Amino acid sequence: MPDLSDRSGRTLKEYGEGRFAVKVVTPVGAERIARFACRLAKTRKARGKPGKVTCVTKSNVLPKSDGLFQQVSERVVREADLPFEHFHVDDMARRLVRFPKDMDVVLCMNLYGDILSDLAAETAGGLGLAPSGCFGDGWAYFESVHGSAPDIAGKGIANPTATILSAAMMLDHVGMPAEGQRLQDAVGRVYRDRKTLTPDQGGSATTRAMAQAVLAAYRTA
Repeated sequence: MPDLSDRSGRTLKEYGEGRFAVKVVTPVGAERIARFACRLAKTRKARGKPGKVTCVTKSNVLPKSDGLFQQVSERVVREADLPFEHFHVDDMARRLVRFPKDMDVVLCMNLYGDILSDLAAETAGGLGLAPSGCFGDGWAYFESVHGSAPDIAGKGIANPTATILSAAMMLDHVGMPAEGQRLQDAVGRVYRDRKTLTPDQGGSATTRAMAQAVLAAYRTA
């Protein structure tokens, strides 16, 4: 490591002691997640969504690692005959704020995804609205993106939307897409009505009251 040099010829040992991180990207790993993105994009396209895959890297600064991820992702997406585009992560952050509806399936590595998912959640209205799913080869689990929110623990005012939408994602995953869509639609009806929203969304409802409103909307859908 101390003998590594940048393009100007400077070596790491010129800076003295330090700590270094190594970023590992493999063709197998990149192709695995790219194929998952393609399956998701095709499912969404069949339901009337764009079915476009947006790849996000920092390949202009990290050409070996991020460049490989970008190349493999583009190949896999184009082989799947799906629309493909690529943005560097800093530009992507701007685009999520300026053009949030232009994205469909965003494909990136963990670090960029962690940052951009929180940004996207705030663009949509806050972390309380953001569901998530974590998928393995033979399993999956679903949860709201936000943490434990200790500042409001026990007050009964946490927004249940993210957890409910995570349940909708789970229903879709286990082969109940109609029920999942019905649950999403019920959440949408509650937000359009605006009578039973939690304080983070400008309302005064409790967590339980908002959840019960979604349940009522689901039953009457």
